Amino acid sequence: MKTELSELLRASNKAGSSARAIARAAQEQGFTLNHDTAARYLRGDHGKPDEPTLRAFASVLSIPLEKLRQAADLPSDEVESYVPPPESSRLTRRQRRAVDEVIRAMLQTPAVGEVVALPRRKSSDATDTTPSTRAARRGKAEPPD
Repeated sequence: MKTELSELLRASNKAGSSARAIARAAQEQGFTLNHDTAARYLRGDHGKPDEPTLRAFASVLSIPLEKLRQAADLPSDEVESYVPPPESSRLTRRQRRAVDEVIRAMLQTPAVGEVVALPRRKSSDATDTTPSTRAARRGKAEPPD
């Protein structure tokens, strides 16, 4: 199977390095790319790449990160990591984790055919007999209303 990304990777692999050699070079440069992952990307047998994988290939094969992102059909206008504004230093650890989770959620896209569950809205209809459970302050479930 060919993908635009795998074709770019193969074309940029001018030395004809094996997936093991690419993974070893990436690990020597501080990346965690393993040979199986490298082989799947070279074959075109891969999903949406994560940022560390793209950065490893960019470094080892000397490909601009913008080109790799374009080939992977990802936004390519910003290649540097997001740095929050200075005011973010006022956030608590819990708030920071929440912001991080919002960022991760925004980057996740449902797979083709995946059903996305939407939260149920509480119905004002008196015929709705679905019990409502809410988490109590200390993590125990509250009894239904």
